[in-house]
Amino acid sequence: MRRFGKRVRSLLGLGVVIAFFWLTACSISARFAGQGSRAFVPSAVNPADVIYQAFNLPFDRVKAQLPELKQQGYTYIQVSPPQKSHPAENWWARYQPIDHTILQSPLGDERSLRSLTRAAHRQHLKIVVDVVLNHMANYADLSKTLHYPRFSAQDFHPQSCIDYHDRRSVTRGWLNCDLPDLDTSSVYVRQEAKNYLKKLLALGVDGFRFDAAKHIEPDYFKAILPVVPTPKLVYGEVIGETLAESNEYTGIFPITDFHLLRTMITAFSVGGDLRSLINPVAHQQALPGIQAIVFANNHDLKAGQLGLQFASAPDQQLANAFVLAQQTGLPFIYFEDAKDPLTQSGVAFHRRMANQPQFFRSGQEISPGADSANLLFIERGDRGLAIFNKAAEPFDVSIAHTPGLATGCYRELHHGFTVTIQQNQDGQKYITRWGNNTRSGMQIPGQDALFLVKISTRECGKR
Repeated sequence: MRRFGKRVRSLLGLGVVIAFFWLTACSISARFAGQGSRAFVPSAVNPADVIYQAFNLPFDRVKAQLPELKQQGYTYIQVSPPQKSHPAENWWARYQPIDHTILQSPLGDERSLRSLTRAAHRQHLKIVVDVVLNHMANYADLSKTLHYPRFSAQDFHPQSCIDYHDRRSVTRGWLNCDLPDLDTSSVYVRQEAKNYLKKLLALGVDGFRFDAAKHIEPDYFKAILPVVPTPKLVYGEVIGETLAESNEYTGIFPITDFHLLRTMITAFSVGGDLRSLINPVAHQQALPGIQAIVFANNHDLKAGQLGLQFASAPDQQLANAFVLAQQTGLPFIYFEDAKDPLTQSGVAFHRRMANQPQFFRSGQEISPGADSANLLFIERGDRGLAIFNKAAEPFDVSIAHTPGLATGCYRELHHGFTVTIQQNQDGQKYITRWGNNTRSGMQIPGQDALFLVKISTRECGKR
């Protein structure tokens, strides 16, 4: 969902697309429940998957980036809405549809989107399309007459501003008070949505992100998703104020985990405690992983649309690293953040640790003084370790235990040094080499994260 700050008029009209998520890696075969609704299928996404948001980028430009994105480790490439929309060049205009039957915008046309999907498939990458089905454009006289190419006044809810304390108003009110809200309970409106999804599927797209899903009644998605075959990635943007509100949708498809986002904003801030990230689901501060798209940034946050922001850029970078280091949820990375070396290391760690379980190791088990609000240790099986230090000062100790890791050699992915773990006569495992043979223990720079992955013994002598 997004509030567009200013009223705009021109001619172009509505974006539609919907779909369903969580099916690729397994050979799980989800079937529609008898009445045309589609059952939620957990953990069907490959655990190595990561979504790259190619936000507001022309399709031809995204196509040129595919080899690099493949090398970095992304699997899904999400593009902005392609339908004919408000003619302004601004990004928000793509989220104001005029005609879902025409794919034509500053980002490209039907030909360029088809070319992108084919090129992505040659790289074994998948294209996810952002679709706007909740509302139409505020352009020229369209929002007054409600005469769009495929819709007329009877297809819209009466104009009203949204009362976010009233769920009926949330699903029937006009975003920003001026974006005409489609009557998504209408059989005709739902069929138009299905037609749009089928048009995109015919071009070879591999999934959908449903914009402003919170503003559409859940039954709508149950009705239209059967046109989306399995396996396809489908998820909804639900900015849940409460878990109860979010859970209206989690039984249909995975949704954006704004609960975890809020928890991370607090945890990484000054005075926050990283240990609150150990099991946020148990404290109702995050969604279960199979229901969650986990992220630290997107276009709405970047534009300051939602009033949710990290206190500093390093905090947000560490939060990106966290969603990649943990096992739960499907990570989502905003395209500008993908350039950050820490994020790139996190994507590589995520892929390397895809099938490894996760365990949050207490700092007391690592070293005296490591049980701190500023430190977090995530073991991935016995072959990987992610370490976070949000403090401005480095954490530096000469003796460090690694109870859960196998002995042997490790490569740190962010800075590129090697680590050796050996078992001592007391039966405990210690870090005996940290970067070079002259030091043991552990040194973590301030406001940084490290990713250790097990490597072969012949690589131990390298830096």
